[in-house]
Amino acid sequence: MPRATKHPVVFLALSPAAVATALSIAPRKVYEAIERDVLPVFVNGLSRRCLVSDVETWVRNWPQIKPKRKRPHG
Repeated sequence: MPRATKHPVVFLALSPAAVATALSIAPRKVYEAIERDVLPVFVNGLSRRCLVSDVETWVRNWPQIKPKRKRPHG
């Protein structure tokens, strides 16, 4: 367990599995985005990492759900 500190831990990059966990989506979706070059990934040996800023950009480009129009009563 990490030692308690007054400074929060800030992650600059996450593994694809950690990205999926953080976003509550299937890891397959993250790996598909990486394969389609939609989500950049850095490789160091066998380890892959996605920059948090790239993940944020990827999420912001997801389709928006349009709110349903309310029908007037009566």
